Amino acid sequence: MLSTQEKIQLLQNVSSFHKLSNDQLVSLAELYEEKTFSHGDIIFRQGEVGGKMYVVIEGKVAVEREIRDRTDTVSIMIADRYDSIGEMSLFYNAPNSVTATAMEDTRTLWMENGAFIDFARNDPDLLVELCQVLSKRLFEAYDRISEISKDQKPLELRKLYEKLDF
Repeated sequence: MLSTQEKIQLLQNVSSFHKLSNDQLVSLAELYEEKTFSHGDIIFRQGEVGGKMYVVIEGKVAVEREIRDRTDTVSIMIADRYDSIGEMSLFYNAPNSVTATAMEDTRTLWMENGAFIDFARNDPDLLVELCQVLSKRLFEAYDRISEISKDQKPLELRKLYEKLDF
């Protein structure tokens, strides 16, 4: 079990939290709990209720989007140490839009959205940082879509888009 000080040291390396003060990090660290996943474990599944943000502190996590009516998936990202996943579910109370799977034995810190919302109401700096991270990921997703679709005709692209279940 990690101490609050150890959590602070880990959270300082997460891009979303770089600009937070020590006092802010102390408050945030007290909200996080540690959870370990074995290789192949599902951390969260697309379509299931979300509401948790995870920070990878050891290991790797595959984040993939399942395509409706098919068994195929599209790789969204590989989360490494100090990467966060599940942030969207902190803001948007909807089912997870992706599946996250441990690619190896993985340790995480996690926090539920209720605790996050209470913290963020008192500390809007965190919201700005998370919005920047989410915006960056959105731009990266647009780039991936462009790469995937650059050789396809518009009608084919539209048909592929319709198969995705957002």
